[in-house]
Amino acid sequence: MTPFLGVPSGNTSNAIACPPTCLLNIIQNLYDADEYVLVDGTKQARVWPTRGVKQGCPLSPLLFSLYINDVDCIARDERGAVTGIADVCVTHMLYADDLSLTANEPGQLQMMLDRLSAYALRKGLIVNTSKSEVVHFNSRRTRAPMFTLGGLQLANKDSFKYLGMVFIKTHNMAAAAEHMLTPFMAGCRRIRMFF
Repeated sequence: MTPFLGVPSGNTSNAIACPPTCLLNIIQNLYDADEYVLVDGTKQARVWPTRGVKQGCPLSPLLFSLYINDVDCIARDERGAVTGIADVCVTHMLYADDLSLTANEPGQLQMMLDRLSAYALRKGLIVNTSKSEVVHFNSRRTRAPMFTLGGLQLANKDSFKYLGMVFIKTHNMAAAAEHMLTPFMAGCRRIRMFF
């Protein structure tokens, strides 16, 4: 499950427990009265974004990380998915705004999804459920359980991509490697142009 989280630009004060006023003022000034011009052929429109962080701004990843640094609370007291290492279980993986939840039991996953929904509501975040999917690995069930996030049913898929790596429910590593081969070969061709 990999939702995208959008941060409302007016909620920067929730990022840090007690941010210094001068730092908060600087951040708010960076985002205050932002205006962008969208161009589509000959049509133009002025927009004033109210959500998210600036694309390409060096501060954006840091601000987002500070804002969601406590997201691991959604997995508190959950066992997570077993790994190949004894006594090591993984409940979630987080990189920037990409979150993946893992569990061996359907009830555990639904509990984390419910907590994620409450967390997002509390923080003023929006989870993009159209980008949120469920993959059942090693499932022997003929009918996979359905999961919901914020009252919306999540799509069941046979695979998902996380940080460029494809994870397939059958653990087909050959297909995952094939997916990575095309960009790798393209990169090799570009490098060869220099020699």
